[in-house]
Amino acid sequence: MSTPRRPDLDRVRPRTAPASEADAGRAGAGAVPDADGKRALFSADEPPAPLGAVTVACSACGERTVVSARSALRLLVPSLHLPLLRPAPWSYLRCPACRRLAWVELTIRL
Repeated sequence: MSTPRRPDLDRVRPRTAPASEADAGRAGAGAVPDADGKRALFSADEPPAPLGAVTVACSACGERTVVSARSALRLLVPSLHLPLLRPAPWSYLRCPACRRLAWVELTIRL
């Protein structure tokens, strides 16, 4: 014994289109342009690192991590740098993202 569904009790209602293109144009004309909201959520661009920050790009996990200059100095204490003997990445240190010793590329923003 199933009871028939009433359309007003459906959880998902179909979307309705604007009645005409004139109504759709009026809605967009008064709208304030969204400077950072939706574009910031769906953009693929990363914000620039602050001045003095160091970007660590790990070859093992593929993550890019931005650390402060003080944190970078702590990361660099047990490290190895071979810029003339090895192709990039040149630095062997502990990645801040995956915490493994790996070859990383360091970029300093001045």
